[in-house]
Amino acid sequence: MKKLILAMTLFCALLTPCFSQKDSYRLEKFAELTADYNEGQFMETSIEEIKKIISSYSRKFQFFFNEEIFELKLLEECRFIYPGYSLILVIWVHKKRNEIFMFYLVIKGDNVEKELGFNDPLKLSEIKNERFYKSNLFLQLKKFQILEYVAFKYDFNHDGNDDILSFTHDSVTGYIHFEIGVVDMWSECIRTAIDISCFPFFSFFPEFINYKYRQGLKYFDGEQFVFYYYDRIQQKYVQDESATSEELEQIHGSPDFFAEAGIDYAKLERPLVPSDLEGFSKAALRIWRNAVYARHGRTFRSEDLQALFNEYAWYKPDNEYTDDKLTDIDKANIKLIQEFEKK
Repeated sequence: MKKLILAMTLFCALLTPCFSQKDSYRLEKFAELTADYNEGQFMETSIEEIKKIISSYSRKFQFFFNEEIFELKLLEECRFIYPGYSLILVIWVHKKRNEIFMFYLVIKGDNVEKELGFNDPLKLSEIKNERFYKSNLFLQLKKFQILEYVAFKYDFNHDGNDDILSFTHDSVTGYIHFEIGVVDMWSECIRTAIDISCFPFFSFFPEFINYKYRQGLKYFDGEQFVFYYYDRIQQKYVQDESATSEELEQIHGSPDFFAEAGIDYAKLERPLVPSDLEGFSKAALRIWRNAVYARHGRTFRSEDLQALFNEYAWYKPDNEYTDDKLTDIDKANIKLIQEFEKK
């Protein structure tokens, strides 16, 4: 279940025969790209050698199961990690069991240096489960996409400035770029690393979740689920070591996690007009309405609301809050927002 989202992105690619003409073309294009990069130092294993190595693994798997029931697919993306090494993701389809097996091969020359396997097979029937598909980072951030599969722009540390999250398909690269002031994405950025030494292929399908009234990033690091939150003092994302993998596995992010994007809370200091609310989703309007209360310190039973407002410096929880603190402007704004919510 931990790898369903990655498998969803690969599902359509599993139906073609092993090493089709298209696969060979992809391999050749990959070799060309890596040859152009750093004078080819990252791709010393030839295409033909890679084919031979993977074919030998195909025979190995068929012997292990004593059945010739697998199709081998080479992933469209081949990644490389260190000079002289090649990283290849291969996929097996067990036709009778309707299962998928996936693993990486770290190749140097004509030898497999390391095999990074996944313990649990993936059921094709489970891959179609919409609940898991909708919880991945791609769908969470799709509305804030700048370049396809490259970067997203959003105020991740809630300081009033947009930030950039580097992103590749369903795998986060491990860096969020915090911009200096209100500048465009190509201006000089402060690169703040997520506090972990992780390889790109250990960053499968991360998602932003609410955990114990705190917003943060959850992902599988190759061994277990981990949770990172933004620490305002250290000014970087750090791991919450109290979060257990078993607990995190049961928590999934919402496609509406970033619904507050574009909301200008300063507008709540004056009477809202219809144009202030036009174009916002019902999820965003819900946040607009509850922000009126949050500005006076109200606490919330809904974990997503409490986790969101906890991220803002202007939010000061007040255990003695009552609606008597609402002004006439607040009440008028709540009424207008509710009218939009009913549309």
